Amino acid sequence: MTIASHRFDNAKRRRPDHHARQAMLTPGYVLEPIRNLLGGIGLDPCTEPDNPTRADAFYCLPQDGCAMPWHSSTIFCNPPYGEARNRWVEKCIDSARAGSKVVLLIPSHTETQIFQRAMANAQTVLFVQARLRFGVLRENGRQEAASHGSAIFGFGVDLAPLGGYLGTVTRPHRADMFANAQSSEEKS
Repeated sequence: MTIASHRFDNAKRRRPDHHARQAMLTPGYVLEPIRNLLGGIGLDPCTEPDNPTRADAFYCLPQDGCAMPWHSSTIFCNPPYGEARNRWVEKCIDSARAGSKVVLLIPSHTETQIFQRAMANAQTVLFVQARLRFGVLRENGRQEAASHGSAIFGFGVDLAPLGGYLGTVTRPHRADMFANAQSSEEKS
């Protein structure tokens, strides 16, 4: 067993929503620019009881935020990173189709079906330039970092203003759902 082999343990991908190691809070250096871009976070459906995102409304365990109503014009979602994220991605897509501006942070596992689905429905995608550091200290005193890259999806949100600071922004080729809606708004 190599020193880093624990980082590639597929059992981590199979953790349920409520697993204690699923709670990795969005670091401030990522969250603040998103909050500014959205003009505030109206809803954070999967956060901690102390509401670190300072969302106007929020859900936390034991509530199942994915099953709760998402009635807000701006939503930020950093869901559990196991397979559980699939239903969260679907909820983000549905909320954006209903008119909300949604920003979603998930692992950049580009080979997965759910990543491809998110990418096909996003207006913009930001590939974060470095592994996120969560502010959680490990036993050795160093900050815990993600074992993978991360991506931030903008559903009905143009993430381009965050590009130079956080990473590279791309516009998915098939993301015409929001372009058509914006064209209609511009004509009115």
